[in-house]
Amino acid sequence: MGEAVRARLGTVRGFSLIELLIVVAIILVIAAIAIPGLLRSRISANDARAIANIRTLNSAEVSYQIAFPQNGFSSSLQRLGPNGLKCMTGIVAVNHACL
Repeated sequence: MGEAVRARLGTVRGFSLIELLIVVAIILVIAAIAIPGLLRSRISANDARAIANIRTLNSAEVSYQIAFPQNGFSSSLQRLGPNGLKCMTGIVAVNHACL
C-alpha cells in the first residue's frame, strides 16, 4: 500500500516556477492596462461632483438674490459678462464660459 501511495503522489505535478512567473506577469499587464482607466473614471467622477456643487451654489445665489434684492449682493454672474445671463438659466458659468 505504501508504494501505491508513493506512485500516486509522484504523478501529481505542481506549477513550475516559470509557469507561476508567467501568470504573475499576465496579471501585472492586465492591471497596468486597467489602472489608468480607473483613475480617469475617478477624475471624471470628481469633476462631475464639482460641477454639481457649483450648480448648487449658483442656484442658492440666484434664490438669495430673488428673495432679498435689497441687500445688493454682488453676483458672480454679473462679473461674467455677456454669458452671465445665459448661464443663469441653469447652466453653470466657469471661466467666462457656460458648461
